[in-house]
Amino acid sequence: LEDHIKNRIFVSRTKVIPWVMKNLELKNKKVLEVGSGTGSSSITMAEQGAEVIGIDVDISSIKVAKLRANLLDLKIEYFQFSGTEINKLNQRFDIVIYYATLEHMTVEERIESLKQAYSILSEDGYLIVVEAPNRLWIEDTHTSELPFFQWLPDNLAYLYTKFSEKQSFNSKYLDTEYLKLDEFYRRGRGVSYHEFDLAFNKSEDLIIISSLNRLVYSKNLINTFLYEKIYKLYLKKFTNKNRAFLEEYLDLIIQKK
Repeated sequence: LEDHIKNRIFVSRTKVIPWVMKNLELKNKKVLEVGSGTGSSSITMAEQGAEVIGIDVDISSIKVAKLRANLLDLKIEYFQFSGTEINKLNQRFDIVIYYATLEHMTVEERIESLKQAYSILSEDGYLIVVEAPNRLWIEDTHTSELPFFQWLPDNLAYLYTKFSEKQSFNSKYLDTEYLKLDEFYRRGRGVSYHEFDLAFNKSEDLIIISSLNRLVYSKNLINTFLYEKIYKLYLKKFTNKNRAFLEEYLDLIIQKK
């Protein structure tokens, strides 16, 4: 509850919005947030003068988001659509943003959603991805806090969750029949450049104008300030992808050609 009411909006106001506004203007821009949740990030964009529409599959979250917008006297529209139903809005946008959303979709949903998002952008519009955990990274700091977890096949990762030290996670999936596999998958299994290759043919052709390059603290300072930097160099050796796809979290601004 505290995370939704306070922490998420604080991070958006102090870290994400300043980064976005370094690269593009939000005032009077028409913005679509895919997976708007309880409204933490859509509120911060509307505060900067953007005309915001949010979509989410969860009606309870939409009700909370509408209430928050009304309390803050912000004009934001919310609709119950999934990320693969963007075209149903039948509108064009200057900006489409996925804030901590892509990782909660299936692979097929991500690819289709990204295609639709790009197609409804206005000329020279922007596609923004924020806080999507990169599955290429060794340590999973998003869900399990275990090494190599994002590399495991889904069924093996499901069974292995009991070894996580994260109490809100390690007691969720103790069965061996995969009864909650869909829920487990939607907790977040990581995203990488591979979905962007499939959505846009070649991700290296995308015009990525900025990456947030956030500092993610690991379990110790040596990991955070030494090993993580070395690992990024290792990743760079084996791929020609934009460095934005080599960060621990994907935070990138893509400009439409």
